[in-house]
Amino acid sequence: MKSSQHTDPGPAISGRMSRRRFFRQSGAAALSTMLLTSCDNLLDKIIPSKKDKRDKTLAFFGDSLTIGAGGTRPFGEWVGNVFPERPVFNDGINGQIALSIAIRQGGVPLTLSVAGGKFDGVKPVAVTKINNEFLSTPLNANVYSRTGTLVGVKCTITRKFLPEIGERYTVEPLAKSDTEVPADPPVEIEIPDGSVFELDDAVRLRTATQILWYGRNDISEGKPGADILATIKSSVDYIAEPRRYLVLGILCAATENKGTDGYARVTAFNDELALLYGKSYVAMTPPTESEMSDIGYAPSPGDMEDIEKGNFPRGMRAANSTDQIHLNDFGYQLVANRVVKKIRELDY
Repeated sequence: MKSSQHTDPGPAISGRMSRRRFFRQSGAAALSTMLLTSCDNLLDKIIPSKKDKRDKTLAFFGDSLTIGAGGTRPFGEWVGNVFPERPVFNDGINGQIALSIAIRQGGVPLTLSVAGGKFDGVKPVAVTKINNEFLSTPLNANVYSRTGTLVGVKCTITRKFLPEIGERYTVEPLAKSDTEVPADPPVEIEIPDGSVFELDDAVRLRTATQILWYGRNDISEGKPGADILATIKSSVDYIAEPRRYLVLGILCAATENKGTDGYARVTAFNDELALLYGKSYVAMTPPTESEMSDIGYAPSPGDMEDIEKGNFPRGMRAANSTDQIHLNDFGYQLVANRVVKKIRELDY
């Protein structure tokens, strides 16, 4: 009788099973990789790449509040401390109204006429007419200048205040290496009346994240709110798409407490700003307990009275008791923190 033999199929079957398992697993892996790659590509379109190629500049435009009058530095520098990798540009001039600021920012074109209606070589030319004295202020006699382009010529526009003749604007072509105007021999280039002077900073900063703080001086001078709003809108519209910007509310003067006409006007104007600019609006409401704690500020009983009246506390105001408008470093730090919070919230 033949004995039955048990044949071990293990190696052959095991090999076949391994191959099948390999193809199944490798196929699944390939499919998974393909799906993940597709998802990554889709996410890249939805979520900005880690290599953010946007202009990182933070540009602050405004008046004396922007440059930190009453404190020791522009509030934009505190914002810059939080984002050390980002360049900070501060452009504020004391006492200016919204229209002058908007011209420096670029939202409103600067137009002018000059004596003789032409450049004659590289000599400075007196400005005889300008649509807004955008570098002027009633508060000082500082020399202010900006570079730009006028009738295709790179030049500088300068504001000076001379006691014997008053305020004066001139335009001067830049050095030969930077302009189409040759220094030798001199040439004449016509400058039609009302020519546009395109400011270099305005053009360069269109792609920046802009922080606009306009209108406090307009409110003080009783200018129509509609005019201020139109000027702010022109600045926002000038910013390159996709626009990244913040509009700061009007800060109440120290005497503009609840129940006063000044408080009512400022509050009504700020309500319009909030409605127009939504998440891009930064309120100038009184500080909260947590905001004060964040900057290490302990409010006094007098501070709490001011806050109850709907205003910034006296301990955050400029040391000069006659200054009803400006803040000190505590106040500006608090404003800076609000701006930082918005920049992060909006992914600017």
